[in-house]
Amino acid sequence: MDFETIKELFTRHMNKMTKICRMKGILGFIFCPVALAIGMGCVYGLARLFTYKQYGPNNERACLWIALGSLPVMFLGNMIAPRGESLMEKRMREGAPMPGSAANRGTVWVHLFLWLMFTGPRLFNWAIVSMREAQEWQQMDAHSCAAILLLLVSRPKKVPYENFQSEYPWLNLPNVLPQIVRVSGVLRLQAAPVGLGLTEDLRKALRSGGPIE
Repeated sequence: MDFETIKELFTRHMNKMTKICRMKGILGFIFCPVALAIGMGCVYGLARLFTYKQYGPNNERACLWIALGSLPVMFLGNMIAPRGESLMEKRMREGAPMPGSAANRGTVWVHLFLWLMFTGPRLFNWAIVSMREAQEWQQMDAHSCAAILLLLVSRPKKVPYENFQSEYPWLNLPNVLPQIVRVSGVLRLQAAPVGLGLTEDLRKALRSGGPIE
């Protein structure tokens, strides 16, 4: 396996990941307004429901303003909301039946409402992060990363950090290290001596000239 071949494989992987992250960002920006509209629609419906007895059917304008005012609240609430697994997400993941008590049913409905409210802001954040990741992939140092992969694939075990500097005196390892560990299959091994290693799947892919997954 020569350097130019590994560099070409890595460049293809860079371009692929850049496109994937950019597409994720575009999808996030597309679906974000839809999710925000659904969240504001829920607020509008609840406002109509709870004010109907007092104001009758002529409260559309007030409810509309309440729904519009909920937009910044969605983003603010998403910023301060805990990121732990919600009850609704836990039930969906476990596939367990919903609890039958009224208190538990109410908790599930609250979590469902909050999930609908925060989906739009989280899609927006996801799109921003994806676009940032696309830019990071696009700006990676393909030459230095390929050199690291070449040394890793040529060694049967992990390579300590100091070996990279001795093999490649020109290599700026502190700058390249955060880039190369983004590649799935490159392992940062903390047992002394600390260094990098490869999974068997990535090692086989590099040796065979196959695509980096």
